[in-house]
Amino acid sequence: MSEWKVKLIEKIERTEDIKSFRFERPEDLKYLPGQFSYFYIPKEEGGELFHHFSFSSSPTEPFVEFTTQIRESEYKKRLNQLPIGTTIRISTILGNFSLINKYNKVAFLCGGIGITAARSNIKWAIDSQVEIDMVLLYGNRNLNNIAFKTELEALPAENFKVFYILSQPEESWKGWKGRINEQFILSNVPDWEDRMWFVSGSPAMVNTIEKILTDDICVPMHIIREEFYIGY
Repeated sequence: MSEWKVKLIEKIERTEDIKSFRFERPEDLKYLPGQFSYFYIPKEEGGELFHHFSFSSSPTEPFVEFTTQIRESEYKKRLNQLPIGTTIRISTILGNFSLINKYNKVAFLCGGIGITAARSNIKWAIDSQVEIDMVLLYGNRNLNNIAFKTELEALPAENFKVFYILSQPEESWKGWKGRINEQFILSNVPDWEDRMWFVSGSPAMVNTIEKILTDDICVPMHIIREEFYIGY
C-alpha cells in the first residue's frame, strides 16, 4: 500500500462553505485525473482521523489538493482548524473517473461538490492539450454555491463549455432553474449520442441522473462513468 506524508501549504475559500486544502506533492505521488485517496489528519489529543476525497487538483499541477464542504463532523471541524505547515498522511489512490482513454467528446454532469473530480479532469485535459470536446453541466443551489466558477469561465471556449442550473437561484438569475433534468441535458448537449458521460455528486443525485440518461434519453450504461460523493 502506497503512502505519503505531505505538508499543508494553503487553504482556499471557494464559496462560503466550500474550501480547498492544498499540500506539497512528493515526486513519487502519481495519480490520474479524477481519482481519489484517503487523507489522514492528526487529532489534537493524538491519533488520526481519516476520510476519502477526490483530488480537485490535476496531475499536471505541482501540488495535491482536495476540496470539500466544511461541516460539523469531527473530521471537517478538525480539518478546518489545521494550521498551515501541518503534516498529514495520504494513502491508497483509487478510482476510474478519468479521461484516460482519450475520448473525443465528453460531458460532465455534476452536482455541488461533485465538481472536484470533474475539475481535475478538465484541468488535466486543458494543460495536456488533449483534443477533447468537453461540456460541463453543473447544478447548484445558487450563484454563491458554485465552486471554481471564475476558473471554469476562464477556460478556452474552443473545447470547453459550461452550463449552470440553480435550484434556489437569486431573483436576478436568468439562466436554467431547478435540478438537472432531461430538457437541460438535451438543450445543452444535442450531440449526446457522441459523448462519454461522467456523472458525479451525492448518491441520490447520481442515481437520479443515471435514470434520466438511461431511461429517458437512452444513453447506454457502458458509456457512463459515475462517482458517488458519500459523507461530504
